[in-house]
Amino acid sequence: MISDRLLGVEGSKSVGLASVLMKLKKEGKDIIALNVGEPDLATPDVVKEATYKAMLENHTRYSLVEGIPELRERIATRFQKQTGRKIDPSQVLVSNGSKQTLYNLFQTLLNPGDEVIIPRPYWVSFPEAVKLAGGIPVFIDAPDLQLPVDGIKAAVTKKTKLIIVNSPNNPSGVVYKKEDMIAIANLAVEKNIHIVSDEAYDALVYDDQEKFSFASLSDEVFNHVIFVQSFSKTFMMTGFRIGYSIASTEITKNLNKLQSHLTGNNCTFAQWGAVAAIDHEEEIVPPMVALMKKRRDLCLELSKGLFEVETPGGAFYLFPKVTQYFDRFKDSAEMATYILEKTGVAGLGGSAFGMEGHLRFAFTASESDLREAFRRMREVLL
Repeated sequence: MISDRLLGVEGSKSVGLASVLMKLKKEGKDIIALNVGEPDLATPDVVKEATYKAMLENHTRYSLVEGIPELRERIATRFQKQTGRKIDPSQVLVSNGSKQTLYNLFQTLLNPGDEVIIPRPYWVSFPEAVKLAGGIPVFIDAPDLQLPVDGIKAAVTKKTKLIIVNSPNNPSGVVYKKEDMIAIANLAVEKNIHIVSDEAYDALVYDDQEKFSFASLSDEVFNHVIFVQSFSKTFMMTGFRIGYSIASTEITKNLNKLQSHLTGNNCTFAQWGAVAAIDHEEEIVPPMVALMKKRRDLCLELSKGLFEVETPGGAFYLFPKVTQYFDRFKDSAEMATYILEKTGVAGLGGSAFGMEGHLRFAFTASESDLREAFRRMREVLL
């Protein structure tokens, strides 16, 4: 009865674990959840107030499929401020989170058998969303966690349609090097391939690193890139489910056509909250980034002697290498399960992200919870 297409897709391991943890918490188990990419911070009051005000003003009806004009105008202005590239608001499509944005893209751009190059490690939903659209994920190893330029070049075939670039990266937190991104941009133009630039963590960059964007390059490069962004991480608005794409007029028109038959518009009054988020970005984002950097630095200190970990330049994840423990565990999934059962600390095995030998922990919990989590793990692992 179930379609072959869906039977060939795995459920999200991160979402599945969240359900397990909810059950354990109800049973009274003391859980420290470092598994989910969701800040523990409250949605800013100014966003909640704007959302509530929109409801009181009866912004509760259908709105344009592509998003309310006021939000798309704000997004276009923000994009120009960040990248230097002026775009028209008609190039913006607001969707129900960047997960739907990506689904829209793959359904719109892929034909059965088209190949999509996905560097490891990758966000869990990339390959499954590609498969749902009839595409074929082509995975490229990146032992140093940086963008594997040579591997990507070698993997291009006549069937290659898209290359996914996710920087800052989930799960590694790596910010890709400017020169590597330029090399991939040039390859895309040369081979007439499109880049899907997932920038869900674009605001979460630490240590004064340069925030490089494909949009700063030539018009030709820009027209070969679809930008995917989200309000969830940057503005602590995960439950609002607001993501968006920025692309050429032709691509956006067809994304809009698809979305008109799927969800229609995003929640109307939630979009007014997003308008307020952009209007108050300078008040909201810098303190959040400073806090996450402080937590990152704490986790790096707490990891000494326990995990081998590269310093993440962005996002809010640690992705330590844990193969030194594989004399006790067959793989990272088994190790993550052991840690959860023995300590109540939840993380995810690297296999969920296409890179065995690692664990992913989100430093989105309070300082006291982070200290306690590492204390518990140290107790059972050392």
